[in-house]
Amino acid sequence: MGFHMAANVRKKMPSSATLYVFDVNTEACRRFQTNFGSHGPIEIANTAKDLASQSSTVISMVPMDAHARAVYLDPENGVIAASKDPNRLLLECSTINVTTTQDIGQKIFNARVGTYVDTPVSGGVRGAEAGTLSFFLGYKGTDNGDHFGRRILSVVEWMGAADKINFCGDLGLGLVCKITNNYIGLTNIVIAAEGLAFGLRHGVNKGILYKCIKASSGDSWALTFSNPVPGIVPESASSNGFKAGFTSRLCAKDLGLALQAAREVGIRPKMGEISLKYYEEADKAPSTTGLDGSSVWLHINDEAADFVRLE
Repeated sequence: MGFHMAANVRKKMPSSATLYVFDVNTEACRRFQTNFGSHGPIEIANTAKDLASQSSTVISMVPMDAHARAVYLDPENGVIAASKDPNRLLLECSTINVTTTQDIGQKIFNARVGTYVDTPVSGGVRGAEAGTLSFFLGYKGTDNGDHFGRRILSVVEWMGAADKINFCGDLGLGLVCKITNNYIGLTNIVIAAEGLAFGLRHGVNKGILYKCIKASSGDSWALTFSNPVPGIVPESASSNGFKAGFTSRLCAKDLGLALQAAREVGIRPKMGEISLKYYEEADKAPSTTGLDGSSVWLHINDEAADFVRLE
């Protein structure tokens, strides 16, 4: 997702301005530079510290809490070691633990190297490529002519749909909204897989079953954009060998964050607990590890052992 988000930034920011990129995978940076250098200058930074020191706005996207801490808090190479600039805007787009982002944000504020905002996104690789992502911002908004609020809005509009940009409140609340969203979306994939599985085993044509549900109360984002049944939605991962858009491991990670958030406020997330087991099983099984999270379909239907990967 970060690759495509950065592409939209490079295309829409002023062509005279320099975009600095950094990733532990330097080949991805070189490929990005080759693919999008025609839109304006692109420089590859050696560290997050170097990138931040050259930039008034930083956008980050990483898989896990540990990676976010390394990017921002590494004392030698992290953003916190960059030149001091309280006006530097730091937009952290990863889905990580709420307490982790609050800790990072407070330490960055204390070090006076920038204003840190949790800025998680939703919409997957396709949304990132199309520039139609949803944003959940841990910031109060643009009321009363707030300078940072206007800056945040101007940047995220390069990557997201204007009607899907949400100011959620204080630091960390953007992640609360994102984690809640992912809990609902990821459990819906499992529910859709279970429901479609027993419907098809009763002999209903899969196209007819899909049409019936789409026109009724069972319709969902999961049914349309992450349909777990191969051959119903041509663009879905399931119809393309379960090629990963969002792996089972990342599904399990995000559900784990949601279960923790729910328990912290006294909610027993029973549906999530069941769904997490499916995603963990899909991640651990040799035939489905590394595949899209919708590959839980193969385990629900006892097809995983016989699945032939398209690689």
